[in-house]
This record gives sequence, C-alpha cells and structure tokens, in this order.
Amino acid sequence: MLEPWITPSLFYRFLDQTGPDNVAMDTYTFCDVLGAETGNEVLRDHWDTWVTEDLIADLAAREVEVVRVPIGDWTLRPYGPYVGCTDGAIDKITWLMDTCATYGIKVLLDVHAMRDSQNGYDNSGLSQYTEWTDENNFIHWSHAFGDWMGTWNDNNGNGGYYENYNLDNINWAITNVALIM
Repeated sequence: MLEPWITPSLFYRFLDQTGPDNVAMDTYTFCDVLGAETGNEVLRDHWDTWVTEDLIADLAAREVEVVRVPIGDWTLRPYGPYVGCTDGAIDKITWLMDTCATYGIKVLLDVHAMRDSQNGYDNSGLSQYTEWTDENNFIHWSHAFGDWMGTWNDNNGNGGYYENYNLDNINWAITNVALIM
C-alpha cells in the first residue's frame, strides 16, 4: 500500500507534473502513470530498502511481538494497472513472514484495500472522485467515497445508504480474503 505521506520519496518524481494524467497519488495511479515495467522496478527497490532483515532484528530487540502488513487485494490477484507493476509482492511478503518468524515476530496481514476503493482515499489504493480545479490543484478530501461495495448516497449528510450493491466486488473481496486464510 502506497500513501504519499508515508513514503513521499516515491512520489517526488511527479512534483513537476501537472494534471490528472501525469500525477500519481495512490498505488493505482502510481502503477498507471509509470507503467508496469518502471513501476515494478521502483516498487521492488522500495520493498528491498523499506523492510530489511536489520529492521526486523531491531524490532525483535525492542520486543515487538506483532507487525501489521497492509496489502491491497491486487497483491493476490492483480488487475488493471497493478498487473506487472506489483510483480514480486507476494514473494516479498513471504520473505517478510519467514524473516519475522525467525525473530519470533507474528505478522498480521491486513487486506487493506479493495477493488474500486473502500473509502475513496489513497490508503485504499485508489483516490476516488478527485476533482482537478486547474492543472496544478485538486479537491479530494471533502468528497471522497469508495465504491467497492456499491453506489453510496450520502443523503446530503443525513445518514447515507447504498443505492445498490456491487456483488462482483463483494465476491472478489471474499475470495481474496479467503486466499490468505
């Protein structure tokens, strides 16, 4: 899961870009803008330098018992721009789990993001309903909604409801969560 505020260095390459076709602000657009080959190269380097055996050994020395690893549903079954871009993620997660086990640390795998975004923010893999006000500015936080479960109607802030349900996405989510169980 990429979030620009956690790893801004991954997103610096977009600073001189403008407009929605050239800027990434989440994992989906990161892979979409960079493409599978370049995106995967950057991600593999990030994975290899972000979590190392030295880091895990240090966590164990500090008596950390559990680490949480947020993953997107595309990790298990890539789709869209994630295809090719996130190759190797499962291998890195397996390495992480094995290395943590060596140091006596448990791992909580958190399927943190679902197809079509569960909340509309970058931490869901896809920032939904980003509105570009000009080439350099956008509005996002005030009106982000996730569509993974269906079409949400916020009822003008008076307690929202789903107008319909996306059974394909719900079944996709159940299948992906079952893959890690």
